Amino acid sequence: MRDDLDLHIHTVHVGCANETMSLPALLARCEELGRAHIAITDHLNGPQHLEPQAAIQEELPSYDGPLKVTWGVEATIADAETGALTVTSEHVGRFGYDFVIGGPHGRYGETDPDAIIEINHRLMLATVRNQIVDALVHPWWFSRVEWDKGTMSWFEDMSRIPDRHVEELAEACVETATAVEMNGGAIVYHQRFTERFKDDYREYLAALCDRGVTFTVCSDAHDIAQLDYATGAAQLLADAGVPDEQIMVPGASEL
Repeated sequence: MRDDLDLHIHTVHVGCANETMSLPALLARCEELGRAHIAITDHLNGPQHLEPQAAIQEELPSYDGPLKVTWGVEATIADAETGALTVTSEHVGRFGYDFVIGGPHGRYGETDPDAIIEINHRLMLATVRNQIVDALVHPWWFSRVEWDKGTMSWFEDMSRIPDRHVEELAEACVETATAVEMNGGAIVYHQRFTERFKDDYREYLAALCDRGVTFTVCSDAHDIAQLDYATGAAQLLADAGVPDEQIMVPGASEL
């Protein structure tokens, strides 16, 4: 079980994580948790995030501890019609990212359950086929806001997701060598996901694993207390029968 990894962590710089997630604080906490390799992957959703990304890039080299650190970024969907992402190859060149993760982050105006499933599947495939992407983030995550609005109350398990979606996603991931993220914060500790959903998710991971998909392990921490969520992610992968050999670890960055 690779509970020494956390390949999706946010910082205070971009603003989606709170004030506890300064780089020195989160790096120290990862050391305390026994992590060996982490990735800093804050959002780049638009021009407003360019300056914060530059600030992270400038601060990271000051770390001189035992952790292997990969400098990365999280992208979301910029255009739901084409599947284009908010992070481009130009951004990768400008900031020197060594690890790009991304995927859909919503229902994109759809209200019908089957339409929500279809658009998310299509956008996941588009993300996986994007040449700059190394890992698909949190498949089938939807924010708590959607439950509060009542739009996702039907999503108590994964029975509506067609088997062909598993086949198509696995084929695309294997073809492009793109990993699927196992996200502790978004899945294991999601307040609205039922135990039945999590049982189905374990079977979903097992089905992808059987088809040769690789995985990443992460917390998706936005608060320093959430950094231990990566352990739950690693445990769910182990429970799904994913061997360590199918867990992808990016190279460490030269900070």
